Amino acid sequence: MGIINDKKGFEMSFSMIFSLLAGGVILFLAIYATMKLVNSGQETTYIEAAKSIDNYLGDLVTDIASGASTKINFRKETRVLFDCDPPDDINYPFGRQTIGFSEESGIGQKWYNSTNKITRKNKYIFADNVEQGKKMFIFIKPFYMGFKVDDLIIMSANNYCFDTSSAIPIQIKEDLENLQMENVHFADTCGSGNITVCFGSGGCNITIQNTPSSACPGGCEDYEVGSVSKDDGTVEYVGNLLYGAIFSSKNIYDCNVARLGKKTATLAELYLGKISQVSSKGCDSSIGGDLSTLMGTGDITSNFKYQAANHMDKLNGDATCKIYPGERYGNV
Repeated sequence: MGIINDKKGFEMSFSMIFSLLAGGVILFLAIYATMKLVNSGQETTYIEAAKSIDNYLGDLVTDIASGASTKINFRKETRVLFDCDPPDDINYPFGRQTIGFSEESGIGQKWYNSTNKITRKNKYIFADNVEQGKKMFIFIKPFYMGFKVDDLIIMSANNYCFDTSSAIPIQIKEDLENLQMENVHFADTCGSGNITVCFGSGGCNITIQNTPSSACPGGCEDYEVGSVSKDDGTVEYVGNLLYGAIFSSKNIYDCNVARLGKKTATLAELYLGKISQVSSKGCDSSIGGDLSTLMGTGDITSNFKYQAANHMDKLNGDATCKIYPGERYGNV
């Protein structure tokens, strides 16, 4: 049987070609418009979500004494993005932090990158640059340099396992256990899927070294002063900054330590001014020298400054006229 050679079977009219092309353009524009609409909606949602997280943290920080914890559940796999700028005497005297928000999307980009972030100048959030998960765990510990400087907000979506076969101090273990964090565990052998933490030595992701009491002017408690080492480097810590050092990236930690240092110096200057006021009323204080030390240059994680803060706090707590409320030891 022969094949019929009919050229008309392969011909298209100009109107048909135009219709197909026009239809393709219209379809492309419709998809593009939909994507723009979705992105615009995502942008608004992420800004509102970041504000909600920020407001939530503000409520949580209120009236914190020894510490508190909570968690946030997300509908989808979510990223919370953090950035930090150190003190800038011109624009941001106490530095600032920014919070961004993004969730996994089934349309367009897998992760929509929001260009709008919430800026906070009065919070100290310790976290990785990007925290990702369906749950965000948060706990708060106060930070003292004699007087209370501010609250440390620690946020993480990761699971942490503290190796109890290493020399973990009882006080630190009890601190974390009392917070009842679902993402913090203690075990002799940590399974996969955890960021492991060791005290002293061990093959962990994070290793914490203690500064012995003999190396602290005036002495210090076990692991009250020391260093934290992990993949992105080693940082020094004092007091509750230990928790910030464990749970945050090095750049966020360093930035917040600089910010807390600036606030410490400013508060010390204010309290030094208060001494002259109470002295004029016949009430002397002996903490002026220590306050001057806290006002001076240098990192607040130095032994010298931290011991000056502890010495000052004891003098202030024992004094009849207190220059600041001694919250740390119940001296109000």
